[in-house]
Formats: sequence, structure tokens, C-alpha cells
Amino acid sequence: MLIVQLKPKKDVPVIKGHPWIFSGAVDKVQGSPEETSLCRVLDARGRFICQGFYNPFSQIAIRVLTRGREPVDRSFFLRRISEAIRMREALVTPDTTCYRVIHGEGDQIPGLTVDLYDTVLVMQFISTGVEQFKDDLVSIFHELYPEHAIHERSDTKSRSAEGLRPLTGPLFGSIDKAGVQVREYGLPFVVDVLTGDRTGFYLDHRDNRAALQRMASGKSVLDLFSYTGAYAIHALKGGASSVVSVDSSSTAQALMKRNMEVNKVSPFVWKHVRDDAFRFLQDDRSKYDIVVCDPPPFMKEGDFEKALAMAMERLNPSGLLFAVSYLGSQFTTLDYYRTVHASSEKASRSVRLVKPLHEGPDFPVLPTHPQGIHLFGHILYVE
Repeated sequence: MLIVQLKPKKDVPVIKGHPWIFSGAVDKVQGSPEETSLCRVLDARGRFICQGFYNPFSQIAIRVLTRGREPVDRSFFLRRISEAIRMREALVTPDTTCYRVIHGEGDQIPGLTVDLYDTVLVMQFISTGVEQFKDDLVSIFHELYPEHAIHERSDTKSRSAEGLRPLTGPLFGSIDKAGVQVREYGLPFVVDVLTGDRTGFYLDHRDNRAALQRMASGKSVLDLFSYTGAYAIHALKGGASSVVSVDSSSTAQALMKRNMEVNKVSPFVWKHVRDDAFRFLQDDRSKYDIVVCDPPPFMKEGDFEKALAMAMERLNPSGLLFAVSYLGSQFTTLDYYRTVHASSEKASRSVRLVKPLHEGPDFPVLPTHPQGIHLFGHILYVE
């Protein structure tokens, strides 16, 4: 095990509960990071603080695992994973067969993401630490879910930032290339876990889609950046009079059509358009009662404001705008509110925030780690 000693006064955030220690706080390292990522962290006076994963190549130098001195081994991870599963069993309703099982720091296994899709588990190993324990982690999930296929989707940008190359492929069993069928609040969806966005489905939007279903009765809905149509399906099942979905991906369009079929949706009430969302908003002069604006995380700076303003212009008076964004170091909650205000001024519409939109309960966040909140938004009432 490595021994990492911190500079004077740099131990305060981690002592107060933050799960990250940045590279600028590290004073000395004893041991070889090439042999192990597991480390014991000491303050400037040599007193024990915690154990964690150390990566000399990352800005987040240490990801905290435990504040105790217990052995970090297979039994340690089995306990943490079992706790996470018990939480999901208490929070996720039985009519949902797709949800997040492990959410990194929120489940105190930093760098590990595990998503469940009916009889398939998709795993992402994002840090050098969990990569070191990969065999143990995979065997634990195979033990707990013996009938499930396990597939790796370690192809995220954050893995590259850790100095790791992207990896994808089967770990146990096989998966139908045609996709996996799941249920979300009883509604069936086909998910491409092999090549789809994220691990195949935007699981974090589940409760926001359910909110749309409750509000959609008799309403016309425009679903921008629709991907495979999950918001649209919920709107139609909630009684929407019509839905128009817009996405530029041909692959997403193909899955959208399959989701239309498995949900037995009439093509007369759901129109799907393959187009750039901005070009569509510029050309389409129709008005809608509800607009969903859920742009991808990689949207350029300023484009979110532009998208919201154009979406507001497409709303009928007293319309609702589901405005969702992804937070990060370059876009905070304060930036979100400023963007909503700027968009309303650009569109010459009066706007009020009426309901927050956020990740579901299977995406837990530590109270000392607000950086763990990624999805943020509101339903806006637009006059």
C-alpha cells in the first residue's frame, strides 16, 4: 500500500467529508504507484486520515474509499455493493427493470458505475483504483446476479483523464445485438447497451419523464434532442394529443421506431423528425403546449441559451418548458439560472420556475460532495 502525506492544512476538506483530494494537496508519496493505487493518507504530522485510490496523473489525486483502517479487499467491496443493492430495492419500484446499481462516490466506490438493464449489467471502470480491483468486482456481480450477462462500457472521457485507455466488451455471457428490452414505470423500451449513449439509456431522467407523463394529458408536445424517444413515450402514455420528436442521429431514429412499436403507439400521434434541433426550431413555425429541451452534455457554450430561447418562442401562452442541463466545472447552478433569464429576455417571454428536475434516487450524492450532482433543471411556466 502507498503512503501519501498531505501538505499542512490541506487535510481540512477530506476531514470534513469530501471524497476527493486534489494533486496540489499532496506533499510526499512512499511506494510505487505503478504497482498499486491503494493508499493510506496521512496529514502533515503523520496522523492517519483515510484510505483511498491514488493516481499521480490525475488532478483528483486521491479518491477516498474509507475513513477506517479495515482491509480493502474483496469482502470490503462485497459489503459496499450489497448496501447499494439494498438501497435500490427500497427505492426503485418493481415496475422498473432499468436503474443504476452503483453510482461512484455516491455509493462509496469511486470510479465505478454499474447499470442494470433487465437481465444485463453494464459496468464502467473509470479510475485506476477500481481497474486494479476489476476482477474482484466483476466476480462479485457475477455471484450476486448469476443469471445476468455482464458487459463493459469503459469508454468515457473521464477514463482517459485517468490515463486509462477505453475498453468495451463482454465480461460474462452474451447480449442480443438487437438490444435489451426493459421496463420504466411499466413502459417497455429497447436499449442498445453495446453502442448506445452512456450505457445505453439516460437512466438519470426517469423521474423527469414520469413528471411529463403526469402533465401531458391533452397537450401537444415537442421533444427536442429526443434520442430514442423515452420522453415522447411517457408523454403519449400520459394522454398527449400529439408529439413531435427531433434528433439528428439515424441510429437513434431506428431505436425510436422500435420503441414506438413495442409501446403500440399510433404513427398518427407521434411524428419523428431526423434533423438538427436548431435548424428544426428555425424552420418550424408550429406552436406547442409543452417543449422538452434536453440537450447533450457536450453542447457548446452559449448553445443552451440559444436552444431555450428558441424553444420558448415555440410555446403557446401558459406553456411548459422542461429545461434540463448537465452541470460541471464550466456550468454551475448559478449559470443555469442566468441562462434561463437571458433566454427569456431574448425570447421576450415571462418565465417562472415551477418544479425542479433532477436525477432519480438511484443516483445518490454525498452531502459533502455537491460535485456529484450532474443533472439539473426545472419545469418553466412560460407566459
